[in-house]
Amino acid sequence: MKRNYTLDKYRGFTIISMVLFHLCYDINLYTRLDWYNNIYINKIWQLSIAISFFIISGISSNFLDWKMNLKRGIIISILGILITLITYFFVPDQLIIFGVLNGLGLSMILISFLQKNIKINKNLLLIFIILFAITYSLPSGKFLSKNIELSLYNKNLFILGFPSNSFHSTDYFPIIPWFFAYMSGYIIGKILIEKNFYNHYGKNSLLAKIGQNSLKIYLSHQIIIYALVYFVFEIIK
Repeated sequence: MKRNYTLDKYRGFTIISMVLFHLCYDINLYTRLDWYNNIYINKIWQLSIAISFFIISGISSNFLDWKMNLKRGIIISILGILITLITYFFVPDQLIIFGVLNGLGLSMILISFLQKNIKINKNLLLIFIILFAITYSLPSGKFLSKNIELSLYNKNLFILGFPSNSFHSTDYFPIIPWFFAYMSGYIIGKILIEKNFYNHYGKNSLLAKIGQNSLKIYLSHQIIIYALVYFVFEIIK
């Protein structure tokens, strides 16, 4: 199937937004950015990036059979584990355990076993959106903004979304609630196929090319921008 450049552009826009977010994060380590530290701006910006990644990945899963989704999920999960090891040994204060790549990877693995049985259903899309919204705070020990106590948290089921009090990760995307966001994207993809969206390819562009290389950019961007920020604030200050 020919690439859909509109989807590539959405992916490209999201990856640029992520790079800018992390650039501000790194700058904020050296000089306080009051607007960036605004809890609403920071949270909304961060959420828009994360949700977009899961939605896009869910949509894209429609183009692959279960074997390819399984293979892709395993590869992405391995990359996520490598990031955990790198942060553990080289930047332990920025340790990442079950970050976005692991969340995406496991979602791809799960969809590979489910995709044959999922039918197009707009009501199902609404259900997944609601499930994401009402379970979003569960990894923080809350349900609908109210503190809860479950024995599941004592078992440190951080992959599922029930981390213990001692669990810490600077990037954390457990199955609950993020698989619901992924499934929302998958159902959206089904609906777009039904609407013949993928026969409207759009035009290739720089933004689309960035989207086509999103994984490479994700894996390399933080090293590059942190080095640049460090150079500006520590070397030529």
